[in-house]
Amino acid sequence: MVVREQKSRVDLAVELCGLTLRTPLIPASGTLSKEALDEVEGVYGAMLPKTTTPAARAGNPPPRVAETPAGMVNSIGLQNPGVESFLQDLDAFDLGVPILVSVAGDTVAEFAWLCEILAGDARISAVELNLSCPNVECGGLAFCAGPASVEEVVAACRSAVPGKPILAKLTNEGVVENARAAESAGADALTVINTLPALTVDARARKVLVKGGLSGPAIKPVALRAVYDVSGVVNVPVIGSGGVVSGTDVAEFMLAGATAVQVGTASFIRDPQEILDEFTSYLKDNSLSAAGLTGALRGVRPVLTGGEDI
Repeated sequence: MVVREQKSRVDLAVELCGLTLRTPLIPASGTLSKEALDEVEGVYGAMLPKTTTPAARAGNPPPRVAETPAGMVNSIGLQNPGVESFLQDLDAFDLGVPILVSVAGDTVAEFAWLCEILAGDARISAVELNLSCPNVECGGLAFCAGPASVEEVVAACRSAVPGKPILAKLTNEGVVENARAAESAGADALTVINTLPALTVDARARKVLVKGGLSGPAIKPVALRAVYDVSGVVNVPVIGSGGVVSGTDVAEFMLAGATAVQVGTASFIRDPQEILDEFTSYLKDNSLSAAGLTGALRGVRPVLTGGEDI
């Protein structure tokens, strides 16, 4: 009986930048609050709290969230108490798994300064650079919109954090070239992708409702394509993110090339444990391990590529 149980056990563990994650699931930054931590113990292979910035940010004025037919558009504006208060509360996220910390700055110097602060904190296993923040100095364009600026930020942060993995979270725009730039500058892994630029309109009031980032199932095919393309041109792990709402979604991202997968919007409408259970069932039904799933599509000819055959 004991032997039979051991044979049926599913291996969910994956390795990310030298860190062993007991499951490949990671909460997307900004989607897991301290109040919900008791409900997700055992689900995630690593913790990833909300993005922190050098100083406190009040965020954008409401309305900041609008539901869409297949997701939501949000414009929170990186509301957070600042890095000093963030570190005071970090112990709450210690669930016995690696803690990854997401950082954002408006300049290269701010990113590097944040990384210097975090480098010496033994509680932090890795740093994720949120390279999609508003930059008013560039007329509201996304910060690090091109390879040159991506490389500059990652290189500065690499110098500031010599002993810990650095993850670069990239936008979909120019994702392949930006991924190459981040890797060449020293990024240990890439998170692909962030939300997509989107807009909602209040037709009755004849005004813009929320201008921000689209997340949820609507962006999954775009995110899958980005993970597939990026994982084919870099030699560092890729973390998939964008539209995951089921265990099958997790499997698809890993098949496309992801080593780990972030769960974001789905956690507002589903218990993440259900997603993990579905993924576990998928592995069991197919006699697979999580680690053996990554990149299995590589070399398989797609039925359609880029719409040429439609």
